[in-house]
Amino acid sequence: MEYELYADVWFLMNFMMDSMALFIAGKLMKQRIRPGRILLGSFVGTSASMLLFFQLKDYNWYQICVHFLVNPLMVYLCYHSKSKKEFLSQWSVTYLAFILLGGVLEWGMANGTETSHFILWLLGSVLFLMIAGRFLKNLKREKETKYDLLLVTREGNISVKGFYDTGNLLVDPLVNRPVHIIKKKVLWEQIQKEQIPLRMIPFHSLGRESGLLEAVTLEGMYIMKEEHPLYLKKPVFGIADEKLFQDDECDVILNAKSMES
Repeated sequence: MEYELYADVWFLMNFMMDSMALFIAGKLMKQRIRPGRILLGSFVGTSASMLLFFQLKDYNWYQICVHFLVNPLMVYLCYHSKSKKEFLSQWSVTYLAFILLGGVLEWGMANGTETSHFILWLLGSVLFLMIAGRFLKNLKREKETKYDLLLVTREGNISVKGFYDTGNLLVDPLVNRPVHIIKKKVLWEQIQKEQIPLRMIPFHSLGRESGLLEAVTLEGMYIMKEEHPLYLKKPVFGIADEKLFQDDECDVILNAKSMES
């Protein structure tokens, strides 16, 4: 069986799909949209794909070159990634858009789908990408609020999970330092072992209107951020009951001013 290939139609359809995929991916990743770069990336990518299609006799090699050379080149030309991590993130989202939109195009052409049905499938793919983007955004936001922590005491270290809470603005009036809230069971044994002195600090809206909270000062704390660990010297911790913690995965509620240190 032989097929007729209209190069101009093939080029135009792929150029439009590539442009749409780059635009949608840019929106999902909150990238600055520059029409000139999108058109440049799409033109170079479509031209390279067409050239490879006519030059390579092995279709498998054609697919490999398109997926691992042409598509990454389009992404770089469009977004000008500043780091490997940023590039991989941009490539993965754009690649998903390429697969969905390209799949819809091939399916419609192979099955002779009516224009109205084809448009519905295309809109469905775009909607799916938008939902996936929202999910990834929420996942990233949740990841950015939870951290691995290393509490430093005189006789050892304690590894715990921490939750960054912008609503925790408690300050120790004695030393004028932000107060982090920790589960009593996590630190109590170490407090007794090292005889770390306890003191009382006033608080408001911590499960009740006002009161006094037991607090201690440790030697230090590392917040394990992805870029680099953040070290806080002489952090203050308020000792609280577990019922205060809504998330069982976390043992510490970090103060809102933690990242300002």
